[in-house]
Amino acid sequence: MVKNQILIVDDSEINREMLRLILEDEYDIVEAGNGKEAIEIIEKGDHVFRLVLLDLVMPVMSGYEALQEFKNRGWHHNLPVIIISGDSTDEALSKAYDLGAADFFAKPYNPQIVLRRVTNVISSREYAYRDLLTGAYNRLGFLQMANNFLQKCEDRTKFAIMFFDLKNFKAINSLLGTEGGDAVLRQTFNGMVHAELEPIFISRFEADHFVCLVEKRKIDVAKLIQESNQTLEWNGHSMQFRFRTGICHIDNDSDVINFVDRAKLSLNYIDDEYLKPYAIFDDNMAQNYINAAAVTSEFETSMANEEFKVYYQPVMETATGKIASAEALIRWIHPERGFVRPDLFIPALEKDGFISKLDLFVDKKVNQVMQLWKEQGLVTVPVSINLSWMDFYDQDMIQNILDNVAQRITTPGSVRYEITESSFAALKENRGDVLKALREQGAWLLMDDFGSGYSSLGMLMNYKFDILKIDMSFVRQLEKNPDVKHIIKMIIDMCHLLGMKVVAEGAETETQVNILREDACDYIQGYYFSKPLPEEEFKQFLAKCKEEGKI
Repeated sequence: MVKNQILIVDDSEINREMLRLILEDEYDIVEAGNGKEAIEIIEKGDHVFRLVLLDLVMPVMSGYEALQEFKNRGWHHNLPVIIISGDSTDEALSKAYDLGAADFFAKPYNPQIVLRRVTNVISSREYAYRDLLTGAYNRLGFLQMANNFLQKCEDRTKFAIMFFDLKNFKAINSLLGTEGGDAVLRQTFNGMVHAELEPIFISRFEADHFVCLVEKRKIDVAKLIQESNQTLEWNGHSMQFRFRTGICHIDNDSDVINFVDRAKLSLNYIDDEYLKPYAIFDDNMAQNYINAAAVTSEFETSMANEEFKVYYQPVMETATGKIASAEALIRWIHPERGFVRPDLFIPALEKDGFISKLDLFVDKKVNQVMQLWKEQGLVTVPVSINLSWMDFYDQDMIQNILDNVAQRITTPGSVRYEITESSFAALKENRGDVLKALREQGAWLLMDDFGSGYSSLGMLMNYKFDILKIDMSFVRQLEKNPDVKHIIKMIIDMCHLLGMKVVAEGAETETQVNILREDACDYIQGYYFSKPLPEEEFKQFLAKCKEEGKI
């Protein structure tokens, strides 16, 4: 069991020894001979103290001076101080309390009083480090305890961080209510406490995420698979829930928070959460992790150097084979790394808050190109621009979009924006009016990747779209799974009833195109017709379409 740490600050070695004898069975004791020494010990960061016992009268730096310094540094918020002094006058105590002291006991020491007051003060401050619902450490408490433990252990490479993602927690709350959701969280923590894994520290790190520090030798992946599925019995209901787990082995080169981030990152590499609901952080993930960091560090320079290019993928009218529109897609051509895949740089830019700047660049670039071509008498078609879910949290970005649309609309649908279901939370929270404003100005809205997640129908119920795009994962199953044809037909019929057109994404074969044509799909986008094209090639594609009467 890891003990809470207490710092005893007293210039008398005998007094320190007496307090040590009283407290050492319950607590891990560190000593300092004066206030200056105490501050140096705390500042060094090798310990996570839960309490300081501080004498008032000491050479070099007195207890009063130490309290003032604690206050100046903001330590008094999370690090309580009990005064130990022979001076118990009202004046002395009042001054100490004014400087932030939590309690006082006098010399000579009564062991029972010392133990009781130490326990009470630590318990009263425990909320700063504990999750009150489950009793697990919170984020702050876990990071401090785990860092302190790893600094003191002989070989930190014997340990690992495990990151547990509780799946479908919002659904649990919806079905069982908040109390049922709370019961799931408590059951999760209690299960970890009593598991054979024997975690050293457990944290409810985020709302439905738990993190553990464990010994690597105790990780049994077979049991991990077996125990990833859990059942909660609640008020006569039986609710299934499960976990995905990311694992990161600890090395000598980093802080605990970095290992937590890597364990969380490894969740993205779980291919089948039913067969193998875990992933272990490895060199490939590490390289992607480094690449993601490089993305954000190089973003501004790459923008200035015009390394980001807008490509255009044609969208064809199914019945006639004519081009109807196009989708703008961003590509990064790096001078050293070459083509950087969008699935690597877009999530990184979203995570670090740069995506809105990139989306605004695409919006302006498409507008400039289409306007220039019109002025030159060249053929143009409507081009849709993707908006990230992060854009709806950026007031400046949204205002720029609205201002630009007001100036660019020539006919309804000449300006278009694609929105995925990942934006649902932001829209529902405070930005639903944006979609209404865009449509009122004549912009068309496209719901992208329909069917790839769980909120798609909710989006359709709450917001009006002009076009729905069926996710390519459906289209690519058309020739393999006969049920998919019925699903796609049902989606198309539903959209037509709601007054929407439909685009099927990812069509690559003639058979897929023929099936979609039979099902009355309005538009098709995919490599069967064209890959995404650079600006000049797209201009040539449009010219060819005009020559062939396909526009």
